[in-house]
Amino acid sequence: MRNLEISSSLEDYLEAIAEIIESDKHAHSKEIAERLKVSTPSVSNALQALAARSLIRYQPHSPVTLTHRGKRLANIIRHRHQVMKRFFANILKLSEEEADDFACKTEHILTEKYKDRFVALADAIENRQDCAGLRHYLERHLPSIEGEDSELISLDLLPLGHEATVVNISENLPGIKKFADIGLVHGSLLQMEGKAPFGDLIRIRVMESRLSMREKDAANIWVKPLSMSANAAG
Repeated sequence: MRNLEISSSLEDYLEAIAEIIESDKHAHSKEIAERLKVSTPSVSNALQALAARSLIRYQPHSPVTLTHRGKRLANIIRHRHQVMKRFFANILKLSEEEADDFACKTEHILTEKYKDRFVALADAIENRQDCAGLRHYLERHLPSIEGEDSELISLDLLPLGHEATVVNISENLPGIKKFADIGLVHGSLLQMEGKAPFGDLIRIRVMESRLSMREKDAANIWVKPLSMSANAAG
């Protein structure tokens, strides 16, 4: 299956197309844009990229259909997402919405090899008989763990005006070298300066530089928000 590897962003499109077709029997660009909350031009670019990889059949103003190869890969992606979602919901005891969100973010952060390892681990914990003791232990102890107030979040969730320290940058981030050249690296301090009312662009300040990026790309950057008191002191 390695020859079928595509970016995490294109995986999102392929998964959305498969789900829309399953639900409505057809998928159009507008439906895909609404589901993924992206612009129509972004959808067109993604569909052209998927078509170039022989994963979909695409012509402007016509329904999008999956090729046999596309269906196969979409099934793999959807299965992997469901396993991850069940892990976060059933094992880590997150809410349904949080579990779905964390499954999406995990798929964006991990490389293909480690996604497969994560799924294998999650599936083993959930289903293997020799993991029954571990499941019982987690069932009893996880709900009592509250965690710290200042948890890691992805950059797209950083509130407007807040500062944060960069903790991890996924290698899946498009243009990662360009961002590194202007100071967006592990340990750097940044501030959320703006979010577009329409579309998916955010604007951040890193050192003396200001840059814009898509929210979907910002989800590949994990940060530790500074406390409100620290922001006020600054």
